[in-house]
Amino acid sequence: MSLDPLDQSVKRGRVPAAERCEQILSAAVQLFAEQGFRCTEVQQIADLAGLGKGTVYRFYPTKDELFQAAVDDVLQRLTARVDEAVRSVEDPLEHLRAGFKAYMAFFQAHPEAIELFVHESAEFRRVGQPRYFAYSDMRRQAWIDIYQQLIDSGRCRVSDPQQMLDVVGNLAYGSVLVNRISGRNESLDEIADRLLDMIFYGVLKPGDIRG
Repeated sequence: MSLDPLDQSVKRGRVPAAERCEQILSAAVQLFAEQGFRCTEVQQIADLAGLGKGTVYRFYPTKDELFQAAVDDVLQRLTARVDEAVRSVEDPLEHLRAGFKAYMAFFQAHPEAIELFVHESAEFRRVGQPRYFAYSDMRRQAWIDIYQQLIDSGRCRVSDPQQMLDVVGNLAYGSVLVNRISGRNESLDEIADRLLDMIFYGVLKPGDIRG
């Protein structure tokens, strides 16, 4: 037996606000990643989410705010994925390995994330720092501390934790970006293993360093 329109309206009204946001953001991430900011209409997002356009605007009054919320949603999920992977890892080297692998695994599972970051950089670069880098800056000190622990353990020839963080961070983000926009679509898990091998062991055989 189907519900009449009034019953359906009542049923929709019982959905928690958090679930509504999740529906909207899921649709927004998908469409903004596929079509870009300019080519995506709020009505399309509402349709994909199965909601009225007015409902979307009640949560996000402008398309700009909705786009930024979509980017934030992806970044919060990325941060949570990495944090969960390293939470119980005490050894700094294994902490780095676990975080790096979790980072790459997130983008393997969510390729739309990198598309979203590219669109943000293209459309909002004049507004301010891209949110990806803003989130990275907020987490920066925590990772510097991990690199400092690794240095203090006597296992590193590099003594600058910030330099190490920048190199590893650029390798990770750059590899994800190049893999996606080049169309190679290699396994990011395999790329992570190759990069970690080079980071930890270098490319030269022991004793072959000259200069």
